[in-house]
Amino acid sequence: MSPQLSQLLFLIVALSMVMTPFLATTGFKIASSIESKRGLMGARKEDIANAKDYVVVAGFGRVGQSVCDLLNARLIRYMAFDMNPARVIEARNKGLPVFFGDACRPEVLKAAGIKNPKAVVVTLDDKDGASKAVNALRREYPSIQIFVRAKDAKHQKMLQLGGATAIVPELLESSLLLGGAVLLSYGTPIEEVNSLIEEARKKTLIDAGLDVTGLTNFSSHNKNDDKKSDNDCNEN
Repeated sequence: MSPQLSQLLFLIVALSMVMTPFLATTGFKIASSIESKRGLMGARKEDIANAKDYVVVAGFGRVGQSVCDLLNARLIRYMAFDMNPARVIEARNKGLPVFFGDACRPEVLKAAGIKNPKAVVVTLDDKDGASKAVNALRREYPSIQIFVRAKDAKHQKMLQLGGATAIVPELLESSLLLGGAVLLSYGTPIEEVNSLIEEARKKTLIDAGLDVTGLTNFSSHNKNDDKKSDNDCNEN
């Protein structure tokens, strides 16, 4: 290789190393500007008009969908966000208020017209992602309620330090408990919350192909026992 060619290659490599950070920063600023001007992808004006007192659900996977089902049952308005385009398209085709975007980024919520959400439910199953989301949301919205999944006790403490107002351990029925916590925060009677959770649990089991006859009979049996106990107390 000739000295001239070696010097040219060295110069190109050096320039690329110097320019890379600048180009990355510039690209991020341009992308953010385009995103803010474009607004929320897939949203119509009527979708985001008067977007006040909404519950924001970050993630529309299995857990997020269960939470939204409980909110629907109580007629509580929500807007869900997901980073999976196919999942968003499927939900939109069903007429659900689900949009493509990262709800853990305050600028995305602002683009959706949500300046002060009623609450945010973070359903991410990634520890670092959930922690970063809580920190970012708490900085932007210091007074809102943030409900978030916790993987374990250590993660739970980390999320609490990040400003989460309700922590639910990672359990088999975490989605139902998380949705129930949101309903309770809205002043829904605990009896109604328990009833909605029970119905959602039965539906999940039925969809999985399991027989819920025994569960139904067990629930009815418990209710009858409770009524009998109440009558006995009244008689005494």
